[in-house]
Amino acid sequence: MRIYVQKKFLCLLTCLQTILIPVCASGGWSSYIIHFNKSLYGKGTQTWQIVPYDGNWVYFANKNGMVQFDGDKWTVFPLNNFSDVRSIMLSAEKKRIYVGGINEFGYYEPAEDGALAYRCMSDTLDAAYKFIGNIWGIYESDNILYFQGDDRVLKLLGNEYTAIKMQGKIDCSNMINNVLYVGTDRGVWILVGNAFMPLRGAEALASKRIRGIVPYKEGVLVVTAYDGLYYCNGYEMEAFVTGAEDFMRVNEVFSVAKQGDKIALGTIHKGLLVIDSNTREIAYFNDNNGLRNNTVLSVSFDALGNLWAGLDSGIDYICLSSPFTNLYSYPYSYGTGYAAAVEDGRLYLGTNRGLYYSSYPVKQEKGVLDIHPIPQSSGQVWNLCRVGDELFCLHDRGVFRVNGTSLERITDITGAWCCQPVLEHADCMYVGTYNGIYLLKKQAGNWVKICRISGMDDSCRLFEQESARVIWIYNVDHVTRIKLDETLHAVTKLKEYNENDGFPVGRYAYVGKVEGRICFATPKGIYRHNADTDRMEPYPELNNLLNGSSRYSRLVEYGNKLISLSPHEICVATLGAYKRGGDVSINLIRQSLVELVPDYETVIPLTDSLMIVPNEGGFALFQMPRLHKRKSDRVRSLYIKNMYLSYPKDSLVYTANFLGKKTIPQIDYAMNSVRFDYGLSFMESGSDVRFQYRLNQERWSDFTDIHTKEYSNLFEGNYCFEVQAIFPDGTVESDSFSFVILPPWYRTMQAYICYFLMILMFMWGIYRWDTLRVRREKKRAVIEKDLEMHEMEKEYEAEKAKREKQIMELEKEKLEYDLQHKSQEMANLMINFLRKNEMLTEIKSEIVKVAATLKGESAREGKQKLLLINNKIDANIQSDEVLKRIEDQFDLIHNNFMKRLHAKHPDLSNNECMMCAYLKMDLSTKEIAPLLNISVRGVETVRYRLRKKFGLEREDSLTDYLNHKL
Repeated sequence: MRIYVQKKFLCLLTCLQTILIPVCASGGWSSYIIHFNKSLYGKGTQTWQIVPYDGNWVYFANKNGMVQFDGDKWTVFPLNNFSDVRSIMLSAEKKRIYVGGINEFGYYEPAEDGALAYRCMSDTLDAAYKFIGNIWGIYESDNILYFQGDDRVLKLLGNEYTAIKMQGKIDCSNMINNVLYVGTDRGVWILVGNAFMPLRGAEALASKRIRGIVPYKEGVLVVTAYDGLYYCNGYEMEAFVTGAEDFMRVNEVFSVAKQGDKIALGTIHKGLLVIDSNTREIAYFNDNNGLRNNTVLSVSFDALGNLWAGLDSGIDYICLSSPFTNLYSYPYSYGTGYAAAVEDGRLYLGTNRGLYYSSYPVKQEKGVLDIHPIPQSSGQVWNLCRVGDELFCLHDRGVFRVNGTSLERITDITGAWCCQPVLEHADCMYVGTYNGIYLLKKQAGNWVKICRISGMDDSCRLFEQESARVIWIYNVDHVTRIKLDETLHAVTKLKEYNENDGFPVGRYAYVGKVEGRICFATPKGIYRHNADTDRMEPYPELNNLLNGSSRYSRLVEYGNKLISLSPHEICVATLGAYKRGGDVSINLIRQSLVELVPDYETVIPLTDSLMIVPNEGGFALFQMPRLHKRKSDRVRSLYIKNMYLSYPKDSLVYTANFLGKKTIPQIDYAMNSVRFDYGLSFMESGSDVRFQYRLNQERWSDFTDIHTKEYSNLFEGNYCFEVQAIFPDGTVESDSFSFVILPPWYRTMQAYICYFLMILMFMWGIYRWDTLRVRREKKRAVIEKDLEMHEMEKEYEAEKAKREKQIMELEKEKLEYDLQHKSQEMANLMINFLRKNEMLTEIKSEIVKVAATLKGESAREGKQKLLLINNKIDANIQSDEVLKRIEDQFDLIHNNFMKRLHAKHPDLSNNECMMCAYLKMDLSTKEIAPLLNISVRGVETVRYRLRKKFGLEREDSLTDYLNHKL
């Protein structure tokens, strides 16, 4: 099976592809492998060494650099010269990770924020050591560091390097019991002081290519590329026979790892093999049964006993310690598993593709399982059920009897879910179908259809018999109880039960039968029917026997064992031990490995401790561990990964590191918005895990599946962020991180000291002010007396001024009256003068007319007299005396206007001066013409001359000039 999982690691590698593949284990079943594509860590191909640490952290020597995997995220740390990283050594004592590349080595250590910082050590080497070549191994012993190159070892004691030359190429090395072993093309040597000595008793290895040296018993196992394994104890050497010598000879061993009794060997051509050093059992892993490719450059066991494999392209994780193994894998998949049964030495497998069989125990031949399809079985197989000594295949196309490697159709029923023998009627059976229940009877060795039970037309995928006449039927949203008549042909009573009838939820109440009693596996525990109240109620005995009021999907009774199944766990308990936890094995199902088919979960027990679990990838075999731990058999997997300041922009404050080193960052108040990232290791990521968080011991948040929490505008103070993960089995894991928000500058201690000093200064200022106030009061009393006297003087002066003002106002009123009188007099004079001139002008006009009528010599004297009269009229019109009087009156009224006019413009004629006076009086052109004894046009001419003499422009106003600028 290959499952493509698109999630973030710690949530199954978000947006990156993880492939789960089972690989061959004993008996033909397969362990799971998790594939990590090289695109996750920068597409670096070869991985030369693997160093797991503390359960979650793994470091890889990769072509692109040192790769860190924290169970969730992959991070690449390149060297300064960007060469391949060949080796890694993690020093918990010095809290460093030493790395070696090509002509470069150094170490990483966590900085204050937890991020790894690199320091190059090879930069300080003398010129003679600069080109050391590939650093294939780094070791630490008694505060001495050893760096294994291609043909020498650099020894660092204090700050002094010593180069120890090897006469030959060094192919591998290992530090065992504080002794450095090196494998060369001249055999195995050990470092004694500053010189290499051959390993005593291992002289025969000088002609063999050595790939690895691992501890074993009182000596070491030497692994060769083609010639197998050899045990050396320092005195003698003997072949360590495994039974895989031919395999190694053909495929060339390249890498080795050992943990306990297990020895893992990686090859160049055919994957890897795991050997049990006690039993000599061998498990092979290659591209035929799971690995991404066959070239295994490095192997390493982790704390859980699982195996990391660094491939030529990509990294694989083999789940050797998982109690779950699988049957087949892509490209040898046979479909999604639904049912399984063992019968007559054969294992039958019902999938969505049809019915298959294999020998049991399952066998392999050249990496291919011995699985075969049963002819004419293509299509959806729903169940495999036993009735008496017969095995039936319940198929989408009907009911089939399994006869060895063939099927025999029983009746013409189609769409069959399951079947059961009728209680107390061994020759009859019920068959649940898509549209009801059928009654079949065995007659003369053949099964015949009696009838479809009338009154029940609903789907009957799961059912259990309370008695031959009472049947409980499961449907997704309800449970149906039917009662049949005595002939079992028709329903006499039918009732549906749901949430309103006592079930904790309205869906997924799976019917089962334990010790003869009907019970129901629900998402909130096991329930039973109370016949007295006709309602559902919790079943405390079974809940206590298993895992309390947890989620259950199936209940299966097998001998004296009760097996419960949920998407997250398998519980196996001994019936009769009803004290909770007394005899129960709770085994987690990691959904990252095994994903059950929703609503079709089932378990098929083969023995008390061996069960087949159909799933979406096929079939898993569950081998119950000998030692059980209730809810505590997982490595710590929850941790806070990063802390960021989210304002004004994202900046990393803390990142998790392999040492678990946590500082308490102090954050400026201006950046008091923070964000936390937390999560699980990839092995837990597929489970239905819920999270809660809180800050400073506040109430826990509601459950969430989000892996990020942000807080904004935090007040100053000490904070502790806590997060906990609640696993489906009830296990709780937690992690916390403390930090400090500093106060703003105006709320710091220095600010409060300043405030205190300012208050003291203010109080002193008040005291000084009060002292000065008293002095001022005394001084003011004296001043007030002086002011009173001064005020009295001012009042006298004000009264005097008031009276003078009144006198001036009276004089002003008198002047204004006189002025008004003069103005009126001048106006009357002007009017009279105007009227006189008008009259004289009319008389003059009449005289001209009369003169014009006189003709002849006798009229001449008359004309002369008329002319004389006319001249006198003109003289009277232009009388200077009148003009002088008008001018004097005008100057009196208009503040010597005429004098100022004569002073500024002495070249003006009398007519022009009078013209200015008339304009000052705001007379119109028609009113001015008779006063000057000229025509209207003549007035315009005078106005023009005045503008010219005054030097006015066209846009300037003559009247404005006379009123305001003269």
